[in-house]
Amino acid sequence: MSTKFFYALILTICSTVFQLLLFFTGFQTEKLATGQYLQWLGIVIAAVVLWLGIRAVYNESPARPLTYGKRVGAGVLISLYSGLMSAVYSFFHFRFINVNFADYMIDTLRVKWAASGLAESQMAQAEKFTRVLLSPGVQAILVPFFTVLTGLILSLIIAAFLGGKSQPAAESPQPPASS
Repeated sequence: MSTKFFYALILTICSTVFQLLLFFTGFQTEKLATGQYLQWLGIVIAAVVLWLGIRAVYNESPARPLTYGKRVGAGVLISLYSGLMSAVYSFFHFRFINVNFADYMIDTLRVKWAASGLAESQMAQAEKFTRVLLSPGVQAILVPFFTVLTGLILSLIIAAFLGGKSQPAAESPQPPASS
């Protein structure tokens, strides 16, 4: 198993466990308004796993240090693999585990919409659109896209901190000493 795939698997497992914790503690259901803020912890989890993954790829070849672009590429590949695996879980999660997620989200959003002064007809339109976006199939399509986008942003930052080891300068021939 490649290092990138291994860390993608770790990221997927961590994300899955995190989603299940949010669900079973009610932060994806009754306490969704608070749970929306806890979702940001998922980015912290992703950053830690990407850091470890990029560093592992970087340390695989100490003789040939990775360029900045290759470090970013490693992070994006980890994110892509994880996003594809997470898409399968996301479909499963919203289809069979948290089947009422759209209802909880609509309830949370309606309060915000009413506070911002939306008319009932506008809320009904927004609800239709939101329900489509929150369907398991659409979530499964969107998860890889947003996972890669988030992974790219995090990888750009992480790769800068995991700067390349300075390579010894190629020795240039010294001109003969003039006498």
